[in-house]
Amino acid sequence: MAMFVWAAVVLLLGQASAHEDEILARLDAARAVLDSAIVNNTLTECRTRPADIVFLLDSSSSEGQDGFTEQVKFIYNVTKAFNIGPGDVQVSVVVFATSPFNQFFLNEYSNKTDVLAAINSVIYQPGNTQTDDGLAFVFHNSFLPIHGGRNDSEKIIIVLTDGQSTDTINTASVANQIHNTDIQVISIGIGSAIDKTELATIATDNEHMYLVANFSVLFAIVDEVAKETCTSTELVCRSNPADILFLLDTSSSEGTPSFNIQLEFVKNFTKDFEIGPDNVQIAAATFSDTTQPEFWYNDYHNSTSLLAAIGRIMYRSGNTHTEDALRFASTEGFTAEHGARNDSSHIIIILSDGQSIEKSQTKNEAEAIHSIGIQVIAIGIGVSIDQQELRDIASGSGDQNAFSVANFDALRTIELPIQRQTCEVQEACGIRPSDIVFLLDTFNSGGEDNFKKQLQFVNNFASKLIIGADNVQISVVSFLTSWQTDFPLNQFSKKQDLLNAITQLPYQPGNTPTDDGLLYVSQNSFQSGNGARPNANQMVVVVTDRVSANPSKTAAQAVTLHDKGIKVIAVGIGPIIDNDELNNIASGDAFVFKAVDVDALLKMEKDIRDTTCKTQVMTCSTEPTEIVFLLDSSSSEGSVNFKKQLSFVSNFIDGFDISPNAVQVALVTFSTVATNRFFLNDYMSKASLKSAISRTPYNSGNTHTGNGLEFVRQSSLSPKHGARPGSKKVVIVMTDGQSQQKLLTANQGILLRKEGVMVISIGIGAAIDQSELAVIASDDKHMVKVSNFDNLNAIEQQIQDIVCSDLVCASTPADIMFVLDSSASIGPFNFNTMLNFITNFVRKFDVGTSAVQFGVVAFANDVNPQFDLGRYKTRAEVIAGINDVRYHYGGTYTEKALEYVRTTSFTSGQGSRSEATKIAIVLTDGQSNSVEKTKAEAQALHAAGIEVISIGIGSSVNVQELTNIATNVSYVFSVATFDALYTIQAELLQATCRVQVNKPPATVKPGPCVASDSADVIFLLDSSNSEGPASFQQELDFVVKFVDDFPIGPNDFQFGIITYASNARMQISLNDNPTESDLRLAILQVVYDGGLTYTNQALELARTVGFSDVSGARNGTSKFVIVVTDGASTAPAATLKEAELLKADGVNIITVGVGKHVPVTMLQAMATDSTGGVFLVNSFEDLQTREHEVELKLCSELRTTPSSVVTSDVPKVPDNV
Repeated sequence: MAMFVWAAVVLLLGQASAHEDEILARLDAARAVLDSAIVNNTLTECRTRPADIVFLLDSSSSEGQDGFTEQVKFIYNVTKAFNIGPGDVQVSVVVFATSPFNQFFLNEYSNKTDVLAAINSVIYQPGNTQTDDGLAFVFHNSFLPIHGGRNDSEKIIIVLTDGQSTDTINTASVANQIHNTDIQVISIGIGSAIDKTELATIATDNEHMYLVANFSVLFAIVDEVAKETCTSTELVCRSNPADILFLLDTSSSEGTPSFNIQLEFVKNFTKDFEIGPDNVQIAAATFSDTTQPEFWYNDYHNSTSLLAAIGRIMYRSGNTHTEDALRFASTEGFTAEHGARNDSSHIIIILSDGQSIEKSQTKNEAEAIHSIGIQVIAIGIGVSIDQQELRDIASGSGDQNAFSVANFDALRTIELPIQRQTCEVQEACGIRPSDIVFLLDTFNSGGEDNFKKQLQFVNNFASKLIIGADNVQISVVSFLTSWQTDFPLNQFSKKQDLLNAITQLPYQPGNTPTDDGLLYVSQNSFQSGNGARPNANQMVVVVTDRVSANPSKTAAQAVTLHDKGIKVIAVGIGPIIDNDELNNIASGDAFVFKAVDVDALLKMEKDIRDTTCKTQVMTCSTEPTEIVFLLDSSSSEGSVNFKKQLSFVSNFIDGFDISPNAVQVALVTFSTVATNRFFLNDYMSKASLKSAISRTPYNSGNTHTGNGLEFVRQSSLSPKHGARPGSKKVVIVMTDGQSQQKLLTANQGILLRKEGVMVISIGIGAAIDQSELAVIASDDKHMVKVSNFDNLNAIEQQIQDIVCSDLVCASTPADIMFVLDSSASIGPFNFNTMLNFITNFVRKFDVGTSAVQFGVVAFANDVNPQFDLGRYKTRAEVIAGINDVRYHYGGTYTEKALEYVRTTSFTSGQGSRSEATKIAIVLTDGQSNSVEKTKAEAQALHAAGIEVISIGIGSSVNVQELTNIATNVSYVFSVATFDALYTIQAELLQATCRVQVNKPPATVKPGPCVASDSADVIFLLDSSNSEGPASFQQELDFVVKFVDDFPIGPNDFQFGIITYASNARMQISLNDNPTESDLRLAILQVVYDGGLTYTNQALELARTVGFSDVSGARNGTSKFVIVVTDGASTAPAATLKEAELLKADGVNIITVGVGKHVPVTMLQAMATDSTGGVFLVNSFEDLQTREHEVELKLCSELRTTPSSVVTSDVPKVPDNV
């Protein structure tokens, strides 16, 4: 048809040199031919599925009456292509200029004649181009049920415009909101004044965007647009056998109208499935005080009778006993008596608008359902639902089976997602290469009959996969007289041969050593000689029914598999399995399955297979992760290569679970300026994300990499734009050249790393600067190079593996000691919970003599060393060592443990390394026997340069003591119970990583400046009444962190402190503390005064005493004053005068203002650099967020040697300010 269209146009228009009148006449003739062709061709092609189509027409002044009339003709011709009616296609028209004007809603005209007449009556209303208001009106109004919007229809917006929106930012924002729904958007740009980038943003994707040269040739795309709206997708699983049970909340909080909306939802859901005994069967039950079955699977065998039965369900009211409904579903919901089939998928869809009366029982019943292999999709409605309860009820890891909507009317918006998720749980997999080894480690499971059921489990599992040399290969390892391979991965390339081999495996009872089985698989199964492929995902499915004979060795062997990148699924059967051991064996929580017996194992086969399938396409788990891509868009790239970068990004995200609770992605491009393309919280599904990536435009320019990194750090990774507390943060930089801002680029790379961000740098081509890539990246392992853009696909898996690595910190040397409370108040059970917590923590680190070392000390009445830092060389050995740690009973002598750690653990004799960062992590559930002694020992630890993190558990801890123990308040954690320890793991990891990255050891002290730099620096700390002791302590913490990053000594950096309130006091002189440990201890002993804010006195004291020879100031050394204050000076004029005198002496002044009451003008006047030398934070808690920027400012000023001192004009500020 398209060829015919353009042939007709060319034929009728003839040569381009034709006279204008002749061309217009030919256009009219072409339009007549095309109108006939379109109507005759498209009507036979178009859908019968219901669709609601809204035309949104630009009516701005740039259109003109003639242009607007052409638009009206266009939508008239498109509409002629459809069957119009309440059961078919409905059409609405909205025009927009300065404001949107609705012409008619979807339900105003029910036949084609009336709709076409209404379109011809649409009038032109000129004004501005407020595209955003037009889109917002359609989004919020046009598809409402009151205006004819239907739950079961496809929804399409067709936008026509000839220019750029007046508010491009808001237009993009509204478009993104629409893209996050099931509404499709087609954008049509007319003429040369359009913004292609904006047009792409409005459209669902590039396939939905059209461009025409002018209004007269709109007719040429009528056919394409009509076909686009005719495209519909049918559910791929509509006839797959499935038994689906709806559990409907009918409690008092719902009411009859809302309950009826639920019924409409169920009706619309079932309409697209093929109902029958060989296809999909539906059952329904309602619950409130009790659970009432409404009809069963074998009651209705066609859609008509089923829909009628749904309509007859009655509302009852009562309390919300969700636990009773789940128990009913578990015991009665899927029996053969009620029509449930053994070979079909078993699915529960539960809808509720509130929280269960019995929360703990609800969770228990949900776990029971999950253990027998039934899939549960949970839907919460309204504001009263408990999101955590919803996730507990739903199957699977993450939130893929948990949905929530704001109200009952919004149920219509998730009909398609629920249908698709129902299909999702039925899909087979095996397209990507995977090598799967089953390790059958069972001997208590009831003899040969149950062994055959295990084989049936493996058989069912394999039967749903695509078996072949390029797809999935399966091997089975079992125990005869020793562990053996029943058949290797490459023995069977045909599915039937594989299934036959599985069923013929012999039964051999005996006591199987699990640790030896894991070792056997690790050493043998994934060898190339046994068919293992380098490009395949490698997985082990361990099936066990007992506790291993040697849990420590079993855990160690499992870690060996994990370290090789092999995913391990642990399946426990029966009552005597050990949950902790299953967790140690498995690659993560999502890889642990528990079945009450072998029959339940058969039912959960699909859950296990789905996890395996997900692992094939998901490189990562659902750990919350923020990934920001920073793409070079400079002139050296060119548009073709830039698109190759976009293709890489689009393919890369296929390996991740994109959702608000898993992985979020943002995209920034840079050339001369950095440009945000979308933030982390803009797109919450993979489809919408890929669409946004495809619409990203190319902008040429210079290579200002530093600007890009700075934007990512300050904006993309901010909570405002979707960054979640405790989430893993990753930045992937792609560039083909060298930055034109080398110092800024290096500094911003350092700042990102110091904030705990993983930075991966990808250099493309021969023009890259390898040293610059190294400065940007977290370390050498995070720097990747490719020869050209075409080879980007070759590193996709490598980059995914780096992002997904469990190792959350850089592999820099660190010595970490766990100090564990083992007193009477803990008890053995809680002590084991602590051990599990630190085991999971250790899994996240690269363990080795050149990386991270771990040691453990327990304490009660005495110190009980468990193992020293140098004892274990691998992560597996450390975990095995933790498993051997034993509980001790007694009092809480914390001070003894801290003293031991300082005097013994962190010594070379115990394996501590001089070049390693030293960290102690203290876990306790109570107050120490001597608070003062504990405080003194903690201060001694701090003074020795050992970073201390304190974790308090329960209500008996002393919060002040935890603060005393920790290096600073940001290293203090507390949880209500031992079971809640897991909730702080992400934050604890981040804190540890920050210490590891930010604190170079004393012997290797590079700091933010170059090694040859030196300076005399005096902090002027506000100690007035407006601060208070707590805020003043945070000032001191800021200073401690600041000086930690510099080499201390008479030939390096010297620091002093002056505090000021009603008077100024010299607390620390430049030459008081020649070593780092002395200086840290001195800073911690600075006391708070209170009083007025005489900043001038502090400046004067710095000038007359602080920088004198007697105080240690050195001739020829750069001198700095850093003023920290939260308010206005009591004597502003005198303060400005003193600042000028200091600057005249060559002292560089940097000012830091805290809170809302600081006079910014005063800070600017005091500072040497009134723009770059002034830093503002919202609160004292935020001080440390700007620490590294202040450091970098100081270092950059050391590079500048002014030829003369110039006194700037100082604004006159009266003393009463």
